[in-house]
Amino acid sequence: MKKITSTIFLFGILASANMLSAQIMTQEKMKAIHTDDVAIFKKHFAPGDYNKCFAVGSASYSPLGFSASAGKNNIIKFLLDNKAQVNKKCQNMTPFEIAESGKNQKTKDLLLSRGGNRD
Repeated sequence: MKKITSTIFLFGILASANMLSAQIMTQEKMKAIHTDDVAIFKKHFAPGDYNKCFAVGSASYSPLGFSASAGKNNIIKFLLDNKAQVNKKCQNMTPFEIAESGKNQKTKDLLLSRGGNRD
């Protein structure tokens, strides 16, 4: 009985820690990306955020992946010029794979020219 209680207790602590560490992409951050304006983007994202995964509903995106989903090429260029990982996977998808689902050829070409791929 002690082992079961201890296991449940540890599982609860781990689950709580994961929920606390998860970051949510706020409406303000999403709007900053949708403006495709680098100055506005920089007000809402710190350089340390460029390679993080953020929850957006039930999905998860890096700022680069979210920008790729919306075809925001000015933000994409800025992120790639500032050490964002072109193949950073969030929810097991790279920004290129996300861009493919959006059907934005310019975004796909931009990511490919910077080393983006499906793996």
